[in-house]
Amino acid sequence: MIAFSTNWNASRHYNGAKIVEEILGMGFDTLELGHGLSVSQLQGIREAYAGGGFKVISIHNFCPMPVEVLNDNPDCYEFTSHRGSERERAIKLTLQSLATAKEFGASFLVLHLGRILPLRGMTRSLLQRLEQNGVAGKDYNQLKLAAVRKREQHARVFLNRMNESLEILLEEAVNLGVTLVVENRSNYEAVPTERELLALLKRFDSPRLRYWHDFGHAQMRHNMGLLDHEQWLRQIAPYAAGAHLQDTAWPDEDHRVPFEGDIPFDRLVPLLPLSFPYILELSPEATPESIKAAVTRWKTLFAHNES
Repeated sequence: MIAFSTNWNASRHYNGAKIVEEILGMGFDTLELGHGLSVSQLQGIREAYAGGGFKVISIHNFCPMPVEVLNDNPDCYEFTSHRGSERERAIKLTLQSLATAKEFGASFLVLHLGRILPLRGMTRSLLQRLEQNGVAGKDYNQLKLAAVRKREQHARVFLNRMNESLEILLEEAVNLGVTLVVENRSNYEAVPTERELLALLKRFDSPRLRYWHDFGHAQMRHNMGLLDHEQWLRQIAPYAAGAHLQDTAWPDEDHRVPFEGDIPFDRLVPLLPLSFPYILELSPEATPESIKAAVTRWKTLFAHNES
């Protein structure tokens, strides 16, 4: 299934119904309601939804965005914050997003789980060194090793906060029949890492907590030598529930139209389960023509992957 995120055009329309109309006009009938939608935009989408003509497969936390946040920022409140009030706000907003998912009949709520705050800025430092020396450069690898060691020193308390929040959210997700999906992140400050994510999924052992693969984020980590994209997909595929579909340009330019960047989709996509929902999550600069061309090519290559 190919669906489309409202992130592409939400910044261009005050009226949520216009957001939907433009996306449907490109031939899509299934949407992800992305982060960054305002309360008023969501109301317009709600009115359009009542009229029929499209489905909602997923919601990206936070949806709607909190009224006190003026710019689109899905990390405005974090489950890993050292401030208890911020963690409580993140949980409350996520419970509202779960209610949004239930209202629109969405199967999934896509989550960012937070960051290790003492490491803020580490990924930018790594990327700067990577661009200077390349992934095999001695200076880059020394910096990367130091980052790994520092992360290990600080991770436990932040992972504990993450788990405590998930326990609350998962209970409500089970009650509502919505699946929480943890999105992989590109930055090294984020939790969880691949190893931490596998441990998290095994710990909770719930069909209502699964993995959401962002192709662009994984490729950026691949570019930084933090994972092997293909190997990771082979490992995580049994836990995967859906994907954000985007392409990248080395080392960290993402949200490009598929097949216009570096990601080897021909090798990676066959590793994922059948009937996977792929959500195009693209830059506002992507043109309708390029998007339609990418979808046509995708269906030609991967029609056999759909049930």
